[in-house]
Amino acid sequence: MPSPMLQRLKGFSYSLILLFVLGSFQKKEMDSTLSIQFRAYVHGVPLELNKKYQNPFGETFEITRFRFYAGKLAPVYTNANFKSKIPSHYHLIDFSDSATTRIELPVTAGIIYNGIQFQMGIDSADQNRGAQSGALDPAKGMFWTWNSGYINIKMEGNSPFSTQPAHIFEYHIGGYRNNYNTVWQIKLYSTNDQSFMISKEKKILIEIGMDLDYLFDGPTPIHIREIPSCMKPGELARKISENFIGTFTGLTISPNP
Repeated sequence: MPSPMLQRLKGFSYSLILLFVLGSFQKKEMDSTLSIQFRAYVHGVPLELNKKYQNPFGETFEITRFRFYAGKLAPVYTNANFKSKIPSHYHLIDFSDSATTRIELPVTAGIIYNGIQFQMGIDSADQNRGAQSGALDPAKGMFWTWNSGYINIKMEGNSPFSTQPAHIFEYHIGGYRNNYNTVWQIKLYSTNDQSFMISKEKKILIEIGMDLDYLFDGPTPIHIREIPSCMKPGELARKISENFIGTFTGLTISPNP
């Protein structure tokens, strides 16, 4: 029978081997890509801008502009011992430009994943850097002023129920301070708990579905006749952002065509 000392040494050796394997596994370079498609739905069909819809309260409306910031996208490992390498940059998802709704995310092949995580909105650290470039360029139309920072979600349209001039409605949702924070950390999984593995040969397409009916009929009901506009940080913006994160319905996984 091995001595207690020998048993401890063996256990120590096994631990070193495990740590070496885990460390090597995590140091593998990102050698494949994962395609992520954001797709918004109204009444179960893909959103079309400038098309007439009816919200759950019977109010007719059409959306002319819909965009939001998604940042720090990364896959979620099934093995909790592994940590995703989370990129720091942001993507402006703009449904008037289909190219922005699809993202090619660098990932490590041969590892099993079961979800996607990302940050909805621009966090305080990046807000406090003021106007920036790339997706955060003020020319994108998502920047207020240096003091109030970036708009996290922008939805504009028109509705005969709006009391605004020309019957427009507009929700410019931002804010990152104290109780009025509209930045959210989101983690989504497959609608049927499906995991997925990516190889260099086998590509995967992940659709992140959004049900925009919930934007109006969430924890805070948004009647256009009563709330046709929200243009600054505050309690209302916070509540609308809570509705917005509820629109994310989960992931649909399919081979990448």
